[in-house]
Amino acid sequence: MQAVETTNTTYKVKNLLLTQPSDWFIENKTFQAVKKSQLNIVRFLKSQGQEDLGKLPLHSVINEPVKDVYTAPIFSEIFCDIFKDELQNIKKHFNFEPNTEEDTLRQIPEIVLQEHIPDLYFSLMSVVSSIFNPIFMGLWGRVVTDGGVQIANYNIKNKQQGAWHHDASADISVVVPLNTGGYEGGGTEFQDRGIVEPLPTGSALMFPSFTHMHRGLPVQSGDRYLLVFWLISRPCWEDKKNYLEMNFI
Repeated sequence: MQAVETTNTTYKVKNLLLTQPSDWFIENKTFQAVKKSQLNIVRFLKSQGQEDLGKLPLHSVINEPVKDVYTAPIFSEIFCDIFKDELQNIKKHFNFEPNTEEDTLRQIPEIVLQEHIPDLYFSLMSVVSSIFNPIFMGLWGRVVTDGGVQIANYNIKNKQQGAWHHDASADISVVVPLNTGGYEGGGTEFQDRGIVEPLPTGSALMFPSFTHMHRGLPVQSGDRYLLVFWLISRPCWEDKKNYLEMNFI
């Protein structure tokens, strides 16, 4: 992963366990499936792709609710509970603000972690390296090298529904709901593909950013909080050395 410039912040993470990535972050079935898949992935990379990667154990935890859009349970219940507690503390320090560089219809109130809470940012990017990257290898043969992480907020007052858009600054987008059941409405619609209803808290919605035009669906009541990863990737061969040397959770 490339180094990310961060701005100075006085925020101190309340739940320090969130800054120390560990296997308890991850839903156990997914964690075990990823571990079992690593040998296949390493063998594939060392063979320079002359061997067939084949169907990996991690495919058992991946669903495809609409064409070329994938879901998987990623974060554990205890991680989500602790993160939601941290979110209440975060909201005392930062307001959800839209990115003014985007046009108004596509602005979502957000807190950008690499700018405001770098400790959480680097912790979550560690999960990208150890858990998401094997999944991306199995789906697309790609490895993440950089990216951003935000907490986004949909609500009736500020942003009930998004407009159609691509996530133009990313190759792969991942959206993780933090409080499913705490609001009414929501979900994501993909143009000419279909609708994905709100996923369980901690599950990830994953799709290629540049081919999948999409929008968030209306929130009728409450606040819909999401972890949003905008990720830059390379074909696996271009980052093979880093992948093989990676320290997994």
